[in-house]
Amino acid sequence: MFVRQLLVTLVLGTGVAGAFAQTTRVVRLTTADDVGIIATYYPSEQDHAPAVLLLHDLNKDRSGWTDFAALLQRNGIAALTIDFRGHGESTRKLTAAGAVELKLQDFTSRDLQSMLLDVEAAVDWLQAQSEIEKEHIALIGSGFGGNIALRYAALNEDLAGVAALSPGLNEHGIRTDDVVRQLGAMPLHIFVSVDDPFAFESSKRLIAIRRESGIKTADKELTICTGNLHGVAMLKGVKHLPEIMLNWCQQVLSGSPRPKRDEAPAATAPATPPPAPPLRTK
Repeated sequence: MFVRQLLVTLVLGTGVAGAFAQTTRVVRLTTADDVGIIATYYPSEQDHAPAVLLLHDLNKDRSGWTDFAALLQRNGIAALTIDFRGHGESTRKLTAAGAVELKLQDFTSRDLQSMLLDVEAAVDWLQAQSEIEKEHIALIGSGFGGNIALRYAALNEDLAGVAALSPGLNEHGIRTDDVVRQLGAMPLHIFVSVDDPFAFESSKRLIAIRRESGIKTADKELTICTGNLHGVAMLKGVKHLPEIMLNWCQQVLSGSPRPKRDEAPAATAPATPPPAPPLRTK
């Protein structure tokens, strides 16, 4: 196995972008089911800026994305990092009886599925910002967050692209194999470590499904890294990976909006979902 080496020329703290005094602000969102989601916004200095929504792994929080979000911001791309429900500061839900505390250890499969509503609230917020180019928003998730990102993107064609670090075929009941073909021509990229067995085999299978679905670019949608780092840990431990991911974001967010997907289902889509793949719960 090998690391796909990509050489890119980037603005990394010099010139106009480097002169921009980086600022952030905390944002409080409310989901459709009344969960309070806490986020950090990294605005761009540009008008009509593209944006990336960054999703963390299970049992993590939005702080894992801090360095990469700042890198995006320095290069003219706004970023929003969120704490999923039951994580970090997103631990309250409003009910008829008042606010209740959300504890991840008490979550059911349905609660985990409801994290899609956290993403929806975040995307809606980004689209409502006057400085954000609404059709140039991408989604990137780490680990379990990558699974959530893929499922959300499959149902929301307005996104400019989606990427996943160390996704699984089935993470705590959140599957990806049954939706990855629905992405159609939406730009996709997967980043994974060769010695991260479950994520590596899952990533190869997801790309194979894309290939079987007739996506001609499928073989270019996977970057394999050496080592065994998982999710955002790769950004600190794999040389040049932050720049490679930034380059992907720049390419995806700089073009014209993609044509909408056909209303009719793809001929290659199965009539019923395939059997669930092996589940990872740890």
